[in-house]
Amino acid sequence: MLVNIHKEERFKTQDSQVAMWSVPAHMQSMECYACHADWAPQCYGCHVTMDYSQGKMDVDWITNANSAGPDGLTADGPVGTNGLKSPGKASETRSYLRWETPVLGINGEGRVTPLMPGCQVISTVIGKDGSVLAKNKIWNTPEGKGVDHSPVQPHTAGRHARTCESCHSNPKALGYGIEGGRFMGGYQNDLIVDLQDAKGTVLPGKSRIQSPAIPKLDHDLSRIVTPDGKQLVSVGSHWPLGGPLPQQMREKMERTGLCMGCHQKQADEAFWNKVAEDGWRDNEAHQDLMKKAVEAYAANRPAERTDSK
Repeated sequence: MLVNIHKEERFKTQDSQVAMWSVPAHMQSMECYACHADWAPQCYGCHVTMDYSQGKMDVDWITNANSAGPDGLTADGPVGTNGLKSPGKASETRSYLRWETPVLGINGEGRVTPLMPGCQVISTVIGKDGSVLAKNKIWNTPEGKGVDHSPVQPHTAGRHARTCESCHSNPKALGYGIEGGRFMGGYQNDLIVDLQDAKGTVLPGKSRIQSPAIPKLDHDLSRIVTPDGKQLVSVGSHWPLGGPLPQQMREKMERTGLCMGCHQKQADEAFWNKVAEDGWRDNEAHQDLMKKAVEAYAANRPAERTDSK
């Protein structure tokens, strides 16, 4: 189909032609919805508290599910009942929510796909005598911390795909966290939102902890891998091929800071006067200038390469 669209020049936009034809690696290695999913639900941090103090009880859904009678109804079936209970009262909250373009990773078929937070369990357990047996405990897996990300088909596909920049210039898409993970790092320390100096020292004499420390969680929950390839959390652990984007793929993808390639020379007035024009260049003019620069570069190349893909 794409061959016919190309031959008949029926691509709707230049973006679509580049994404689906000019760069064949996209179609070879990516799910369509890796680009066309407009958003994915993202619930970061699953804070679960189990409280066994003061004889607390709660509905035991597993026991209920295994209690079906001859009529097929489970113990929680009759109207007005909550079924069978067991010791311990469960409660749950979260760190933060996002409904936006997701992290990218590899699914069970080895293709690039959206990821979304899976079970990012952070546990607190209160014993029968009221003592804290575990506080903000993270459980490890062979892959890393058990704050999981999972491959997903979010069923939010739209006609307009993600832009090139939303993947190639976006630390979150690459797996490095929202804005590179710099805003919500430091969970291993108590979070106090109050007046602070430039070094983060809290200035008021009295303050309140808004979020207690989570030991060993030294990065943002949206961060799954480091630029040097260290996997931080479990990713798609139920599929052998699942995981973060591979190191080589991330290095080939990332174009963060691309503007610096030209604008680092802007302070050189003599040089800049040769390329600048009166007024300013809009986005199309910038793209046209980059095209001319690449064409000029290609014209001066000594020989044709065969390993450029």
